[in-house]
Amino acid sequence: MRLSSRSYPHPVLGNRDDVPGAAFQTTIEMSADKEFVYLTVDVACSCYALNSLLASRRATLVLHVECSNTLFREAHEFRDFERRIFIPADHLHDTVEVNVFACATDRIPHYRIPEAHPDYGDIAFGIERGDILAVGEGQVFLIESEFDALGRIGSIMQLCECDEDGDAPIQPDFSQDKIVVFLSKSDFANYKRLKHHALVRGPLTTTIVLPVLMEALRIAAGEEGDGLQDSRRWVRALVKRVEALNLSLQTSPLILAQQLLELPVKRAVASSLALVEASG
Repeated sequence: MRLSSRSYPHPVLGNRDDVPGAAFQTTIEMSADKEFVYLTVDVACSCYALNSLLASRRATLVLHVECSNTLFREAHEFRDFERRIFIPADHLHDTVEVNVFACATDRIPHYRIPEAHPDYGDIAFGIERGDILAVGEGQVFLIESEFDALGRIGSIMQLCECDEDGDAPIQPDFSQDKIVVFLSKSDFANYKRLKHHALVRGPLTTTIVLPVLMEALRIAAGEEGDGLQDSRRWVRALVKRVEALNLSLQTSPLILAQQLLELPVKRAVASSLALVEASG
């Protein structure tokens, strides 16, 4: 979600030279522990028009966090020029993009910024609710799994949409640093709709992740037997996790995968039962 250097139909503070006479600056700091990722943002705005809109609640500041790797996306509104949020650590992994911007919360029929570029002249713009009024410099953070090499399957496995049309079985790719699991277009669309619902998360994990993890364990065990030291990141992470739990790669992949996923079949059955009872 890159907001800067776009062409907007009205002057946007912080976007190239739209408003050279005022500034919208953001400072974003990130820290993390085993449980949460913490983001702190400070905003400095020297535009009287925008500050007046924020004070009158006709505009709001927004902190937007997005992680394409885990499909996490969240926006937080604030008006006090400083905001601190925390996000569960298992919601983010690898590249996390953070943007701060200001947008209208109400219609503004005659919007003008005196400090705007002279090319805008005396033109007044009609602003609709949700239109962006200012953008800060976006930042990208790298969230590494320092605390647990396999604290969540998202640290080594990524689900993607396949290019082909029509129904198709899942197709894992083990050749990259992360295992990429390709789903058909319809399956991927349904997965994105369902993955945030607690009652179906267990069955989803069992159906998609369990068989792929079994094959990954078989590959990892083979590499260990061959004495390979320099391998893909997902192999190293998987081996590290197995060792941390005092388990063995020589265990049956079916049994070991269930141990790593903390008995997913049990959780899937319990989730399905709860879903049936709730609908009945």
